[in-house]
Amino acid sequence: MAILLIYFALEFAPKTKRPVMDIQLALVQDSNMTSEVIESAAVLAISSDGRITLDATRIDDSLLVPYLKEFRKLYPNRRLELEPDKELPLEGFIRIQNALIQAGINPRDVPSRVKIPESAINE
Repeated sequence: MAILLIYFALEFAPKTKRPVMDIQLALVQDSNMTSEVIESAAVLAISSDGRITLDATRIDDSLLVPYLKEFRKLYPNRRLELEPDKELPLEGFIRIQNALIQAGINPRDVPSRVKIPESAINE
C-alpha cells in the first residue's frame, strides 16, 4: 500500500510550465562548417567576466543595444564577428545574441570566431 501511495504521489505531482530555449551549437565534428576569412570585420568580444568590447571600445551592458544600432547605422556594410571567451557562461552568449536581435541584427549574420583544437582537426 505504501508503494502505491509513493507511486501516485510522484506520478501525479503538479507539473509547471517553464521556459526553455532550443540552442543548436556547432560540434567539433562539424568543423567543415568553419571557414577562414581574410576581409576585415568589427569584433564584438565578450570576456568570461561579461565585459563587452566592440573593436577596442568598452561598452557598458546598458548601452549595448543602442551602441549596436548606431554601429549598424554608421557602418551598414561592415561585417561583424563575435569573439566569445572560451570560459564564457552560456548566459553571456545568450545575452549577446538577444542584444543583436534587439538591435535589428540577425545573429546568423554574425559568425563566431572559434579555435578548433588540433586533435579535432587531425581526426
